[in-house]
Amino acid sequence: MSKRINFARGVPAEEAFPRAQLELCVQALASSREVVAYQYGPAVGPLPLREWLADYHGVDIANVMAADGSVALFDILCRIWLKPGETVLIEEPCYDRVVNLLRRYGANVIAIPMEADGPALEPLNAAARREPVFMYTVPDFQNPTGTTWSAAKRQHLVDLARSHDFRIVEDSPYRLLRYNGTQEPSIINIGRDVTVQLSSFSKVIAPGLRAAYLIAPPDTISAAAEVAESTYVTPGNFALSVTGEWLRRGFLGDQVAALRRLYAPRLEAMLSALDEFMAGHRYVRPEGGVFVGVTLAHPIDAQRLRKEASNAGLDVADGDGFFISKPSATFLRLPFSSMDEVTVRRGVEILSAIIGNELAKH
Repeated sequence: MSKRINFARGVPAEEAFPRAQLELCVQALASSREVVAYQYGPAVGPLPLREWLADYHGVDIANVMAADGSVALFDILCRIWLKPGETVLIEEPCYDRVVNLLRRYGANVIAIPMEADGPALEPLNAAARREPVFMYTVPDFQNPTGTTWSAAKRQHLVDLARSHDFRIVEDSPYRLLRYNGTQEPSIINIGRDVTVQLSSFSKVIAPGLRAAYLIAPPDTISAAAEVAESTYVTPGNFALSVTGEWLRRGFLGDQVAALRRLYAPRLEAMLSALDEFMAGHRYVRPEGGVFVGVTLAHPIDAQRLRKEASNAGLDVADGDGFFISKPSATFLRLPFSSMDEVTVRRGVEILSAIIGNELAKH
């Protein structure tokens, strides 16, 4: 029986985990006379990890909080900033977990359509006048489209945030995973006065560590820590301490280089397969990340597509979940990181054949 092809989740490749390095770090913590990593820790996360992050980002340690996953940190930001009915701006399509959280908090969500280099400016300008509390964005290799914002659009958003008094939540889990091209400036470095940054080591080290962090003003960090402490007392102190030890030992640079060597050919295989089998549809050509988003030229029954794909051994995510309301066009998020080039190509070929069959019925 052939192995199923997973286009449903953008998980890291199993061979990418730095297992020997992590084992070394676990042993170092386990054999130490210090028991700090075993104990309850501060709600803002273990000190060594926060010290490394502060140095890496060029900020004071009071600007740093470590926690169990960036979604949990985003949840906390919603709890301290957002009241039901208040306006939040998002990209559309948008990371589905964020869409679900904003619905749970009763936000008035305004979705800004995405173009090849970031948000469409006219809808963004109009939405900025609606008194938003914040805008959530993944500006580097966006989940789910793979889009990267241009420097001009990043600056434009910062200018809007300053003019209309709202915050920017910059989520940057894929920023280090650039395989070619030139890095754009991070939004927080353009507008630190209006921006907080979330990031995670899930795609760079291992998602099982749940190692994520927030860079924000000290008052935001304090408020977030208060919510965290009253919710889960302390984050996963041991896993975060392992992460801090791994970073302190200087493993990050080599790991990122290895990921780029591993994932770049897989992205190329994905784009090549799309060019060959799905050239009539619309998709971004990312220079990094783990996803390529595809918008079909003609709408089809997405539920039936997923069922037919599943029957063919191909798991596909629900594309409608990345939208606030049901989209007019059928959207597919295609991850490539966990599969070799042959599997990526085969998955696109299978998917294309199913789409062709469905379109032929109309």
